[in-house]
Amino acid sequence: MFFQLLLNDENGQGTTEYVLILSASLFAAVAMSRAILKGLDQGVLRLGGELERDLKTGRSPLYVWKN
Repeated sequence: MFFQLLLNDENGQGTTEYVLILSASLFAAVAMSRAILKGLDQGVLRLGGELERDLKTGRSPLYVWKN
């Protein structure tokens, strides 16, 4: 009898659905932010490497330093 009432009780169903949706959204947001930050980090490192190479070899054009 108790288990039958427990199985038929749907009071927490809405809350559970909201928690699952929130968890999935949070997981997706974290995954997207990690991917974006990884790409941004690689771009900054590549730019720094190119700038360092250009400055060491003297191939950097003069207009780079104009304000």
